[in-house]
Amino acid sequence: MSRRKPRVDLPARARILEAATRLFTRKPFDQISAEDIAREAGVAHGLTFHYFGSKAKLYEQISQAAADQLDEIHIAATQAGTPSVRLRHFLVAHMDEVYRRRVDYVFHSRGGGTPAIQEIWERSRSNAIRLVLGFFDVKDPSPELVVATRAWLGYYDELVLAWVQGRIKAKAAIVEMAFRLFPHAVANAELLGEKNIPSI
Repeated sequence: MSRRKPRVDLPARARILEAATRLFTRKPFDQISAEDIAREAGVAHGLTFHYFGSKAKLYEQISQAAADQLDEIHIAATQAGTPSVRLRHFLVAHMDEVYRRRVDYVFHSRGGGTPAIQEIWERSRSNAIRLVLGFFDVKDPSPELVVATRAWLGYYDELVLAWVQGRIKAKAAIVEMAFRLFPHAVANAELLGEKNIPSI
């Protein structure tokens, strides 16, 4: 794979961010050095540390941007349609974006990175949970409903991770499995003490 030529019209800091984002979607965090990032960006080696302090801090900024983008993709894909249609659109959009960033997504989904990076992705999961429950007019979900939905999202993410790693081939089947499980996962919040199960 040929290395992309750095955009010299961008300030050095922006070139480092752009280059690091590219590299982290190709290789795991621990296989990329600060020197690799500087070379890809076309800047002096020390500038990565000058602007970001460490490779981990740089990765935190990239992770925040990626999480924000995933949140925006979820919202954009689910603006119209019945609740069920919006749920399907959410599942497909999520899967497509995870595939695009698959190396990076596998890394942080398996606990890679700093606690700050894990917190970034935990906030994104919380945003996704509230978005999905909102399709069914749940505006202020209880802890029980949040936990049940988070378990469902974790189930879906495990299927998606198996798909991006080539262990499962059937993309449509994964979407369908998660879609069919969702009402059961929500209904089972009753076992946790939830009194107001939404109609799904």
